[in-house]
Amino acid sequence: MTSLTIGIIGLCIMLVLMFLGMPIAFVFGISGVVGMIAILGFNTGIGYMMTIPVTAAASYTLLVMPMFMMMGEVASHGGLTTDAYTSARYWFGHHKGGLAVTTTVSSAIFGAVCGSGVTTAMVFSQIAWPEMKRYGYSPRLGLAAIAAAGPLGTLIPPSVPLIMYGIMAETSIAKLFMAGWLPGILLLICLCITIFIWAKKKPKDAPLTDKYPLKDRLKSLIHVWPFLLLILLVMGGIWGGICTVNEGAAVGAVGATIITFAMRRMNVKNFVKCMKGVVGSGASFFFLFVGVQFFNSFMSLSGLPKALARWVSSLDVAPMTVIWLMVVIYLFLGCFLDVAPLMMLTVPIFAPIVANLGFNLVWFGIIVTFCGAIGCITPPVGMNLFVLANRVPDVKIGEIIKGVFPFILATFVALVLCMYIPQISLLLPGLMK
Repeated sequence: MTSLTIGIIGLCIMLVLMFLGMPIAFVFGISGVVGMIAILGFNTGIGYMMTIPVTAAASYTLLVMPMFMMMGEVASHGGLTTDAYTSARYWFGHHKGGLAVTTTVSSAIFGAVCGSGVTTAMVFSQIAWPEMKRYGYSPRLGLAAIAAAGPLGTLIPPSVPLIMYGIMAETSIAKLFMAGWLPGILLLICLCITIFIWAKKKPKDAPLTDKYPLKDRLKSLIHVWPFLLLILLVMGGIWGGICTVNEGAAVGAVGATIITFAMRRMNVKNFVKCMKGVVGSGASFFFLFVGVQFFNSFMSLSGLPKALARWVSSLDVAPMTVIWLMVVIYLFLGCFLDVAPLMMLTVPIFAPIVANLGFNLVWFGIIVTFCGAIGCITPPVGMNLFVLANRVPDVKIGEIIKGVFPFILATFVALVLCMYIPQISLLLPGLMK
């Protein structure tokens, strides 16, 4: 049996284990270990694998993950994101679809801290939905808006999926962060326009809320400065070339800690609780990353990615047709996987093909992230939909699914614009020092 055949069989086994519900880390790890032993033999295979866990976990680049996780945990426990939502509600709540727009804008802000679309949807199902429900918003609009806004966290930096893509594709994380801003803002605008059109056509789904005096609205901005300062410290330092991505992540983690303690929003007990959450999440990520490295090493030994790249390059089709084929694959897999594991599964295989076709890997990273964003709100198995159904058990998931289709269309429009206007993604990275 050839190495290429073993690679194809290993890939199939990996997909079967994944759809059987086995934890992703074990799926990658088992497939990779068995595959390498099949190709190299037991003794050689074990010897080859001995250095992988240490080399993978000791990577300096991976330090950025727990640092941003810490920043998100501390900012969330310190109430910085709740303050941002309250301020946004004061400014936008009295307009058509105002609370849904507020939730979308606040999700973008929260996503800039936590970097996860699923987490963003989970949090705002508890923060925003009770408020919308109190004012008479329909679940079809309100919960669908929360589900659709969640993926903003995967585009707007600091984004965990963009970090993972940078590691997998060996691409500058700093440039990926800069590349995510304009597409994230574009998606935010598309979602807000969708809400406005919905509220105008079906005003009963989005009743108007109280209008606050200008004095109160201006006063609410006072509570937003800690978050804005945090983002300025992190992203300003990275964009201006003052610090690296890892240093920026450390600045964000320390900055969030200092701000929340100074505001007396954090005490030692809550800080220890945050650190336990960071350690747990960080350990899970490192374990997953080691499993992915086993699988990537197996794929490299099998020669499957290179064979696939050669086959795609030999096709008599336009390069953009190949990109569209990848987009379709991502949209399908995105229904079952969150953006991060989706990237870990596909990027090592697709990135060489994209580079060989002459496309910019930073641009492709944004496209992949967009596809993951659409996948996690696409029925029948969009992850954000099930998160909301679990968090709001009094609303049937069918209601959320019926409401989410306009937002899927809006996100797809933003994706197509980014595909055919690369400068939306590449303008800011090109201005970096």
